[in-house]
Amino acid sequence: MGLTDRAMCVASNRGHRRVYERFAAHDRSGAAEAVFTHITEAWLVRRSAPGDPALRRRMRADVVA
Repeated sequence: MGLTDRAMCVASNRGHRRVYERFAAHDRSGAAEAVFTHITEAWLVRRSAPGDPALRRRMRADVVA
């Protein structure tokens, strides 16, 4: 669905790590929240227009987190 760049890959990997960490900790509600957040953020990023300021904020916030 379009081109991906390094920042998008880093953000996606961090989302996967959060999901894994919650599952590994046997935290059902935390895992559910992490999955929901990851899928929602991925959907929003993929559907943002290139150069969209909201897209840049989401990717930057995820890299800092």
